[in-house]
Amino acid sequence: MNNLETLQHQLKRASTKIRRLLTLIERFKEAYTIQGALLQLSELASSISDMAEFYPAIHKMVSEQLHAENFYVVLYDSETGQYSLQYFSDEKDQQLIASVPSSAFSRGLTGYVARTEQPLLCDEAQFDALVQSGEILAQGSPSAHWMGIPLWRDDKVIGVMAIQSYDSQYRYNEHDLKLFNSIGSNTVIALDRVKSRELLETTVRQRTLQLRQTNESLQKEIKERTHAEKLQAALYKISELTASSQDMQAFYRAMHNVLCGLMAADNCYIALLSQDGTKLNFPFYLDQYSPAAVDRPLGKGFTEYVIRCAEARLINNDEAQQLVERGEIRRGISNLGGPSKYSSSWLGAPLKIDQKVIGVIAVQSYEAGYQYTDQELTILRFVSQHIAVAIQRKLAAERQRQHQEELERKVFESTRELRQTNLFLRLQVEERKKAEQKLFYDANHDVLTGLANRQMFLQQLKQQFALSKRQAHPGMALLFLDLDRFKLINDTLGHHIGDAFLVESSKRLLSAIREHDLAARFGGDEFVVMLVNLQHAQDAEEVAQRIIDKFRQPYQLDGHKTQSGVSVGIAPLTLEYHHADALLRDADAAMYHAKALGRGRYAVFQPEMRDQMLKALSN
Repeated sequence: MNNLETLQHQLKRASTKIRRLLTLIERFKEAYTIQGALLQLSELASSISDMAEFYPAIHKMVSEQLHAENFYVVLYDSETGQYSLQYFSDEKDQQLIASVPSSAFSRGLTGYVARTEQPLLCDEAQFDALVQSGEILAQGSPSAHWMGIPLWRDDKVIGVMAIQSYDSQYRYNEHDLKLFNSIGSNTVIALDRVKSRELLETTVRQRTLQLRQTNESLQKEIKERTHAEKLQAALYKISELTASSQDMQAFYRAMHNVLCGLMAADNCYIALLSQDGTKLNFPFYLDQYSPAAVDRPLGKGFTEYVIRCAEARLINNDEAQQLVERGEIRRGISNLGGPSKYSSSWLGAPLKIDQKVIGVIAVQSYEAGYQYTDQELTILRFVSQHIAVAIQRKLAAERQRQHQEELERKVFESTRELRQTNLFLRLQVEERKKAEQKLFYDANHDVLTGLANRQMFLQQLKQQFALSKRQAHPGMALLFLDLDRFKLINDTLGHHIGDAFLVESSKRLLSAIREHDLAARFGGDEFVVMLVNLQHAQDAEEVAQRIIDKFRQPYQLDGHKTQSGVSVGIAPLTLEYHHADALLRDADAAMYHAKALGRGRYAVFQPEMRDQMLKALSN
């Protein structure tokens, strides 16, 4: 009996352990399932960056764990009370959902879960009860079983995730609800991560697009600016060519080089209308298949077509054929003497002056794969305006030059005798000028010494006196000189030696004074010097002493050695003087005073010297 009881007790304990183990196994399976779902969610959050891919991936993951053929996600805004459907997959109402407004979810089971903030398992009986109580309204196809959970962010419901089954054989249970709730609680985290990544990538794409557009805009602007600078440089070059002195052929060649820098212009020509407008001449013509064009009457070529239209034209093969069919042009007109090589693309612009067409500038290509563009048409149209002005100016300058040369030739021929007569008259005028200059010089200079004479000196003295009187410090003085022993030399050695003595004395006088001072001979052995621009009162005395030193040196006169000297009177200009004659008179008085004191010295005028002279004259 005891053994039986013991065995029963052991069996009971074993049964309890088995139940506990089964429970642990179920919990482990549940935890494993939840853990697997969370790992899948984490992988989804890390690998998906597009919300359009996220919800189908969630649906697939839930379907792997639960019976979830019918699955949807609705987000809820608690502040506005608005519902927004994010994902919907339903075997019966998939087409119907497109016409159902989002606000309809607030009146169904979705709105009920959002309001109660609790997970919900709902079968047909419970659904009918909720409808009868007015909690919800019956919408869509009735399901056999419905399961929904609220989606939380922080402490706020932000939406509802639900699955439903139309099969009455399949019922969701608490285990399914717990698993679904665990998936839902982590779905919001994954949702936020995916949205953040989607927003970041969207922002990056938008920013990249903006940067690409900005870069394209900048590249376009750089290209346009480079093109504008290139075009502006070409126009400057054309202006420089217009102002240059080169002939017309050199001008056309240089202008062609400028045009080659803007477009393909290996084949280029300029056609100008004749004065009467009936012919075309080609001052410049370059073509790889034909020689230089000759003057021809107007016809039906591309050039004449542009002249008639007075507009720039781009003519490719198709348009050329249409023009030929309409009779506007006739191809091959530029080479009537032989077979023509037709251009594959032709570009021409009229040359206009004052709205009048004077010619055409054109470029053309013979390469089948090359076509001029509207941009090159715009360039040629713009450049042609400046080229027309340049050609007009150059032609006008050329005509003016030719006219000037012809006029100069006629003038030269008609005035040859006048030039000879003019040369003769010019020689006579030169001779008369020389005679007049000699007469003026003789009238104002001493014949023997070449110094200024009394007349010229007195005239200069009056002018300088008037000028110096207007200054606060006149800086002017007169020196009156009298040579010693002149009469003895003249009487003893003869007048010839006396004249040589005076000439040598004048040279010594000029070497002792400054360049801007004026020396004159009054007659006989009397000399006068006008000193100007004196800085100090003693400057006149220094000049006088230099003169005395020069005259004290021995003279060598025609083999005769003789001694002389000079007496100098100095009269500085002061504010008391009112007439130039008084200054000259006082210099003379100072000279006599120096002579009376002993020869070979100077004396500065003092008022008492004038009294002594007057007293000597009265006796």
